Amino acid sequence: MAGTRIPHLPNEVLYEIAGYVDDEDILNLRLSAKVFQYITIDRFATTFFEDRAYELSPKGLEALVKITEHSVFAPHIRTVIIGHGGKHSSAKYHGLLDQAFRNLATLGNAISIGLRRVHTAHNYQPLHSQGCQQMVNFFRHKMLAAAFRARLPLKDIVADVQSDSQNRSLTSHSDYWASSLTHHFEFLASIHNQLSGLRVKFSTKESDSTKPSYIFLDLRDDKVQVSQTGDQHWHTFLSYGSLQRLREIYLEDCDVDYDLFRTMLRTSYQQLECLSLYNVHIESPWLSPRTVSWRSLFRTQSRSLSVLKSCKFGKLQDQDGGVWLEGDEKTIEANTRAHVITVLSNLAAGVRTFELDG
Repeated sequence: MAGTRIPHLPNEVLYEIAGYVDDEDILNLRLSAKVFQYITIDRFATTFFEDRAYELSPKGLEALVKITEHSVFAPHIRTVIIGHGGKHSSAKYHGLLDQAFRNLATLGNAISIGLRRVHTAHNYQPLHSQGCQQMVNFFRHKMLAAAFRARLPLKDIVADVQSDSQNRSLTSHSDYWASSLTHHFEFLASIHNQLSGLRVKFSTKESDSTKPSYIFLDLRDDKVQVSQTGDQHWHTFLSYGSLQRLREIYLEDCDVDYDLFRTMLRTSYQQLECLSLYNVHIESPWLSPRTVSWRSLFRTQSRSLSVLKSCKFGKLQDQDGGVWLEGDEKTIEANTRAHVITVLSNLAAGVRTFELDG
């Protein structure tokens, strides 16, 4: 096969080549040879359209319409993000949004819709409280209304703060629109029963650009997931009530407030079936490091988790930065009620090295 050219390679070889290419390089791979265009259609569409924001302008919405009319790419669209700048938008081109949603509705796929604040937007202005309200009003009264007029099957609401959270670990005033939108989520979900999930997307940390940075709340399955957020303020995007009576909690690569997490466990003890914590740093601005520790939390909360069916714990860090429970091959996992009881009782007693029978 030394003299075989790319177009004549077996399909399994071409698929393997494409599998080694990073998502950000897929576009260049598609341009390198026509044969890769067909092989990478699914992956290109998934990675490219998942993150794309369509500017709230005639040009931006015309691009959205054209993509929703594309015979190859339109069936792969699962998320529509509108790039908003904070100003009141003209109704002259809102008809394009209706047209795009009608096109997607004919395909029958459930679509997540949301906003991203963009500084290059057609209607950009420095953000203040009025600008925040303009963005929320646009989503509720224009975007969501257009989706219902088109009878578009809906899935999640997306508050995309990637552009504003770049190189920043803490929340700021530029995130207020997203916080406001997410606090409207439970109300919107109560009157539009199609909406089941809320996703807040952050810029990926440079230290690990391969992992997405997000918060995901699923009201239908009573589940919360937090990954790669890098600060303890992720809960400012969620209402207090939404973090109670949970069935599943997944925290990874993040910080969590000690009192908040203790409340999450205490209010969910009758429902919580799955608890996964990996590379989580627990802290509190009000309590001493001696008080804020994983051992004290397991000691006080373990017995109340009476219906927990599975758990995963690894690389748990106390407030003082010390690693209380190591990760990687020393990560503890249990997938039966009997094993869960063993894990919780050992951790409550401070025993961190043990084996599970069977």
